[in-house]
Amino acid sequence: MFKVVSAGIGVATAMLLATAPGFAQKTKDTLRIAANDQYSVLSPHDLPLDEAAPFYNQIYSPLMVYDEANSKFMPELATSWKHINPTTIEFELRDDIVLHSGKKFNADDIIAMIEYAIDPKSKVRSQNRYTWVKNTEKHGPYKFRIHLTQPYALDLFAFTYRFVAEDSDILAKLDNKADYGRVSGASAGPYKIAAYDRNAGFTLEKFKDLKIAHRRAPIGRIQIIPVTDDQTQIAQLLTGGVDVLRNVSEDNAKELAKKPGIEVTPTKSSQYAYFMMDAIGRSGRKEFTDLRVRKAFNMAINRDAIAKEIIPGGDRAGEVMDALCYPFTSACSVTKKPYAYNVAEAKKLMAEAGFANGFEVNIPVHQPYKDVAEAIAGMLRQINVRATVQPMTITQYVKAREDGALTTFVGARPTANFPETIEVMEGFHQGSRDYWKDDIILKALDDGKKIADLKERTRILQPAIDRNNEQAYIIPIATLPWVFAHSKDVRIDENPFKPRTVDISDIFWK
Repeated sequence: MFKVVSAGIGVATAMLLATAPGFAQKTKDTLRIAANDQYSVLSPHDLPLDEAAPFYNQIYSPLMVYDEANSKFMPELATSWKHINPTTIEFELRDDIVLHSGKKFNADDIIAMIEYAIDPKSKVRSQNRYTWVKNTEKHGPYKFRIHLTQPYALDLFAFTYRFVAEDSDILAKLDNKADYGRVSGASAGPYKIAAYDRNAGFTLEKFKDLKIAHRRAPIGRIQIIPVTDDQTQIAQLLTGGVDVLRNVSEDNAKELAKKPGIEVTPTKSSQYAYFMMDAIGRSGRKEFTDLRVRKAFNMAINRDAIAKEIIPGGDRAGEVMDALCYPFTSACSVTKKPYAYNVAEAKKLMAEAGFANGFEVNIPVHQPYKDVAEAIAGMLRQINVRATVQPMTITQYVKAREDGALTTFVGARPTANFPETIEVMEGFHQGSRDYWKDDIILKALDDGKKIADLKERTRILQPAIDRNNEQAYIIPIATLPWVFAHSKDVRIDENPFKPRTVDISDIFWK
């Protein structure tokens, strides 16, 4: 297991260490990245967050990978796979892999993770992502089968993006298996967790026994330092306390680009900003149960202006979204776009709904996308809506969502971690996430899961995508380019398998 630093080290001490001259630099092959949140754990199932994904994607190793550029699956820990029948898949595994812990990898290290994820007593987040698995069946040290509760058309995508190797011996010893990404994190990816402190963050090191040819670790040591305040992040970059900032705002990016020794790099991404409204009144507010109000809000938001003028890097890498999925997302097709920007029509609809004088509303937003929410709030004043923007951490957002307290919300929806339309849509229309309860959408998603043929699945899902736009439930705004502000010694490369993703394996020294 890796070193767990005493939690008694305070934030001030951690920051002092991080900014000490020569603490980490190119000559020591140590890259320091500011994190927007304090990650309690690094794990794709115990902390499935896009903010943390660039880190844990390079720690854990899955059965296979999906080459998004060429739309094909490639082996990683599995050497082959086949459907024995519609509800049984058999995997053959590599016999030459060593985990970060030093243990030789075998079938137990996949089976243990799967059994943990499907156990009703586990604390895995969004467990409904795993409940389509009935059980596992070991057929030898390097062969096993997975039995499904019913045929699932997206099974190969799920095995690629959700099932990873974990040291079964370590996992078995944990009373709380959700601690795995804190006390071990051992897998077979290019980076291993070397140390963790709840205030100072995580330290990752290049895994010297990496045997997976298509994975890479360009930098020897990476420190993930939680710095949740924008201005503190900027100060840290300018004084040499960190080397990389992610999700930099448009104004900050422009100013930082002028600073000596600092560069700004925008890249295309597969995440987008959205604005959602509570259409069934879960939050206790009834205004948005009226379609006219939702359409008015949609028409009052100038999505083109937000894409080009507000979103960082949008003038170079931003795209207005017409659906909750991308054209390149598997099974994505849209025929009815969101309502066009039309303030006069929006005012008319508000008056028809009895709100000619508008009303007050709170707009919670995940902190990195505050500028988007503020722009939306400003645009809503055109229809007399007085909106207050409330930045939230991920933890605060999750609690509010679970409590049904979100009347509106501005957030980001990642798609790279499972680039399939059903998965993208279920990120909104499932369990406690669902503020719409639309039978047409829910039926399309349920039916689509049973259809393996891509053309037919696309046909089935199209009404759900169109229905969201017609009903103005969730307004897709625009893509959110990854905007990095970094030391001039750093360069950002394109990910070889995910052209719109930037993981830590895509960051190099110049």
